[in-house]
Amino acid sequence: MFPTRLRTGAEYIRWPMRSNVLALGLLALMASRFADAQGSAFGYQGRLTEGGQPANGLFDVAARLFNAEVAGGQVGPSRTNFSVTVSGGIFLTALDFGTGVFDGQPRWIEFAVRPAGTGAFTVLAPRQPLTPSPYALFAMTPAGPKGDLGPVGPVGPKGDKGDTGLQGPKGDKGDPGPAGPPGPAGSNDGWSRLGNAGTNPSTEFIGTTDANAFVIKAGNQQIYRFEGQPSGHRIIGGRGTSVDPGSTNSAVLGGRDNAIGVNAHESVIAGGLDNIVGREQRSAFIGGGARNEIQQDNQHAMIAGGRDNRIGTNVVISLVVGGGENRIANNVDGGVMVGGFRNDILGSNNPNRREIAPILIGGSDNEIGRESNWAIILGGDNNRIGTNAASAIVAGGTNNLVADNCGHSFVAGRRCRANHQGVFMWADSQNASFASAAINSFNVRAEGGAHFSGDTSMFFGNTTRQMLNLWGNSYGVGVQSSTLYFRTDDNGSFSWHRGGTHSNNANSPGSGGVEMMRLNSGGLRVNGTFVSASDRNLKENFGPVNPREVLDKVAAMPISEWNYKQDPGSRHIGPMAQDFRAAFALGEDEKNIATVDADGVALAAIQGLNQKVDEQAKALRERDERIGRLEAELSELRGLVQAALARHPSNQARNP
Repeated sequence: MFPTRLRTGAEYIRWPMRSNVLALGLLALMASRFADAQGSAFGYQGRLTEGGQPANGLFDVAARLFNAEVAGGQVGPSRTNFSVTVSGGIFLTALDFGTGVFDGQPRWIEFAVRPAGTGAFTVLAPRQPLTPSPYALFAMTPAGPKGDLGPVGPVGPKGDKGDTGLQGPKGDKGDPGPAGPPGPAGSNDGWSRLGNAGTNPSTEFIGTTDANAFVIKAGNQQIYRFEGQPSGHRIIGGRGTSVDPGSTNSAVLGGRDNAIGVNAHESVIAGGLDNIVGREQRSAFIGGGARNEIQQDNQHAMIAGGRDNRIGTNVVISLVVGGGENRIANNVDGGVMVGGFRNDILGSNNPNRREIAPILIGGSDNEIGRESNWAIILGGDNNRIGTNAASAIVAGGTNNLVADNCGHSFVAGRRCRANHQGVFMWADSQNASFASAAINSFNVRAEGGAHFSGDTSMFFGNTTRQMLNLWGNSYGVGVQSSTLYFRTDDNGSFSWHRGGTHSNNANSPGSGGVEMMRLNSGGLRVNGTFVSASDRNLKENFGPVNPREVLDKVAAMPISEWNYKQDPGSRHIGPMAQDFRAAFALGEDEKNIATVDADGVALAAIQGLNQKVDEQAKALRERDERIGRLEAELSELRGLVQAALARHPSNQARNP
């Protein structure tokens, strides 16, 4: 609550707010100046104290007009002036209760104050009487009705030369005295510098009622020019600016040397320097900047600022937002360029074939070629989308290219070359060109490798095809019906390594590695052993084998020592596949010997050899048995001979 001890002093000075002279001094001298006033407002100067000391700061001052010093009734509206400056206890404020409240009867003003914007108002006492000064306003009202007949009144004072004086006061009852000369024209059509209330916009306004323009000046120079015509309106602001008379409902709101051409309807230049909206426009807009231009025959084109930006001819609903030296060329619908420097959307050379909704955002020296509808460049520098490359995207980076007729492609990184339609390309920071491989292909250059989260799996669908290609198409991994296959070129081989590092030497596991398996046209070598399936349950169509015949064929087969051409350092012994095939008719062809067949032939030959050995052993046993029997018979015969000789007489005589 503002302290009740605050009060206004008796000293105050009032002046008419539209008077040509600021009157200070005796209150009686102010009345004549109010007679010249064109409005009902007047100034009030008062003194505001707090605790006997002059108040200082900002205060809200409310005023009401009464017909009595105490009690009575309020006359006219209440008025509140906010943030009135009080310095050294003195304040000045304007009051306007209207003209109808001053009818010659006494009036008192009641004030209420509070610190600006804080708390409730405190009513100050006593009310302040109005001295005759404001009653000069009463002279602005029309003359009252003629009084009753009475004695002739004194003649009213004559006005200065060229002006009429005030109407004389009403005389006593009797014959009416002669009327004084008419007073000056009323000021009900004036506008107060302190604002107006209760106006009717249809009849009370600032402007002209004929075909002449309305001009606002400052420093005796035109600041704004308002032109109203039945066909449309124009607003011309700023310095050296112009709106062609053939352009309706258009405006230059400020700046310098900006211009709107002929038939550029509903178009606006908000400010800036040397900006131009060309002829034959509909609702073009330049928001500012310098040397921006929307050329002719466009609809709803907009340049929001920047410098040296251009929108070409026959362009519809296109936008350039800032930046410098950016250009949307001819015959573009819905083009957007946001910032950046020296970027181009070329548009179409054919006015009947539109460029639809290309977008270029930021960066520098980027370009979207002609007839590349819905193409997008998202920043970077020196990127280009060629001609007829619809829906292509360059997502930033440097020196990337989507070639002509290669639409629906996505490019990012450095020096990508999308030379095919429908490609995805990403290139790392290497300063070298990276070209797409084929139509509808995924192309990535990543010198540091492709890294995936450990939770990531890869899926290739359910189509039989070669899914992984290396070294062109010479090496690959693919899927056939129920078969996973690996492919090499004519001279290639498969090699499995354990440990080691990458080496470009064929079949080399690299430093610290071990070759576990090698498969080439010479066969399969597996780290010392080879195991093949031989379960009886996996076999069928069993038939007998004649081991002796197999042995005979093996004995007749040529056996040589040799080496494979791809492995000249390793010597081998064995038959040729052609001889093996001719002898046994085993395997798929005459170029390979299956290890299971070689093993089977060897085992059968061993069995045949074993049979032969058994037969020879039996024959030897039978021979030995015969010899034994013969030796026994010979021994028996020798004994008989010896016994016979012993019984012979001649032998007995010699041996008595």
